Amino acid sequence: MTDNTEHLDPVDTLVVGGGLAGLVAATTAAQPGHRVVLLDPRPVGGRARCDQRGDYTFNRGPRALYLGGTARPIFESLGVDTSGGSPAVPGAQGRLDGVLHLLPQGPGSLLRTSMLAMREKVRFARLLAGLPKIKAASLAGMSFGDFLADQRLSPTAADVVAMIARVATYSGDPDQVDAEAVVTNIQLALGEGVRYLDGGFQSLVDGLQAAAQRAGVEVRSVGAASVRPATDSDDQPSVTTIDGHVINAANVVVAAGSPAAAASLLGEPVKGAEGLTTPVTAACLELGLRRPPRHRVLFGVGEPLYVSTHCPPARLAPEGHAVVHAMRNHRADETMQPGEQRAWLRAAAAQAGVADDDVVEERFLAEMVVSGGLPTAAGGGLAGRPTVADPSRPGV
Repeated sequence: MTDNTEHLDPVDTLVVGGGLAGLVAATTAAQPGHRVVLLDPRPVGGRARCDQRGDYTFNRGPRALYLGGTARPIFESLGVDTSGGSPAVPGAQGRLDGVLHLLPQGPGSLLRTSMLAMREKVRFARLLAGLPKIKAASLAGMSFGDFLADQRLSPTAADVVAMIARVATYSGDPDQVDAEAVVTNIQLALGEGVRYLDGGFQSLVDGLQAAAQRAGVEVRSVGAASVRPATDSDDQPSVTTIDGHVINAANVVVAAGSPAAAASLLGEPVKGAEGLTTPVTAACLELGLRRPPRHRVLFGVGEPLYVSTHCPPARLAPEGHAVVHAMRNHRADETMQPGEQRAWLRAAAAQAGVADDDVVEERFLAEMVVSGGLPTAAGGGLAGRPTVADPSRPGV
């Protein structure tokens, strides 16, 4: 039988997937004399892309960049602008049993809040002060729910800590996610904090796309159908595109966006994916307003609620206007229907001070994928995640 497959010219590095990870991988690999090709049938950026609704930039859900995380220095080393503003933390509200209270975040707000009794405040303050000092790696293999139970907090104080964890990880399932991963993110949040980016995460997409072009990365608007590792008979891995072409490369980077997508390309499960949760999702309500609401931040205590004004401080709307993100974090056993979730989020936004007459643009996203999966306690925490390179797949 004759093989009619068309083999294209080989390249040095082939990247499958044009999200933030794929763009970073391609740009980093590109060097003088080193040919890099990136494949993605859709516009680059993946889930990081933003949408323009009239004069308002919608981020496809609330997104923030950890200032002390590993991504920021990588972006900036590639010449990507990460300017923006920090959330309006002072005066943040916590909703407990439908009632708003000052959210305890530091000594001053902890003393003034009506959410906790004095004895609860003392134990909560000790935990909050001790969290940055914990060696997160020592918690690997323990669920965050078990870690929280060991702190012997009152139910309300434990719910406040769970709220901090939920905002830091976007996970609403503390009994599944690993404590090491959660505490690591809490430490980042309590340390340098986060930044809402001017222009939303689209600014990262645009900056990385420009960096990739400067580096000479070739972006091809075609998807990959399969990825084959190097074999004894062929010392280079290859990618077959959906239009039937085969491209050999010295190195193939699979940045397809989720373990399931990667497994589909590889033809078998990704090693280590069994140590992750199912995809983390959330319902998101995006609001473009004529003016900022009274309460810039409102988080649920004992309920998976997030309401935050991203503009200001970030530039996402005309001067004086605002963009508010409301979100309901999903658990694996989520039962609330999309219509109910939208109404629930709209009511929460109203409680934060969003008036109907101030809403210019509105969009509801019923099930946005936040993450392809978070580390579980059963999987051994961060060390149990899929590795970057798999010896059983040479060159991939």
